[in-house]
Amino acid sequence: MEYNIMANVKLHKCFPTVISEFSYHPDIVLQEQMVDYIKKVKKNHMYHTDDTLHNVPYFIDLRDIILDANKNHLKKLDYKYDHLEITGMWANYLSAGDSHPPHTHSNNFLSGVYYLFAEKNTSSIQFFDPRPQANVLQPRNSPNIMNSSMVQFDSVRGTGYIFPSWLQHWVPPTSEERISISWNIILRGEYGAPGTLQNAHI
Repeated sequence: MEYNIMANVKLHKCFPTVISEFSYHPDIVLQEQMVDYIKKVKKNHMYHTDDTLHNVPYFIDLRDIILDANKNHLKKLDYKYDHLEITGMWANYLSAGDSHPPHTHSNNFLSGVYYLFAEKNTSSIQFFDPRPQANVLQPRNSPNIMNSSMVQFDSVRGTGYIFPSWLQHWVPPTSEERISISWNIILRGEYGAPGTLQNAHI
């Protein structure tokens, strides 16, 4: 006897890793001022500037957009805090052939990247699945957001991404010059439940 019965399966997406996207398009004059400043202050041919761009006048508008975007991100995740603080904001300058090795952003809660200057064929940012047990068995699949061990986002000029600071990521070797702005954010306020001996005011 043949049965044509299909089980009614309901998905529950548990422990999601949330990445938010936002856009900001400065006028041409401001964009050129930002790029020129980064090129001038980049020291000793290193890949990045120092981490005080949020205090530089050319980057004030971007700083405010970043703070607003992070507030919106946290509101959607229902986090409670007193205020946000940018602990560092810097520019990454990659030339053709350069890459940025896998890393996280320690001692912060949220981090992000914004693409100030990027050609269409520059490398994407790639994030790795943070669950160590998830790769014990990997059946063949048609890759999608539900079964992949890596997800990537294109480096589109004027686009920014917000992600948990603990989420490991990297930039593969790029074929074109690209300039991105990165930042770290800490939530000021109460952490943990009161009276648990695992709470703190940060």
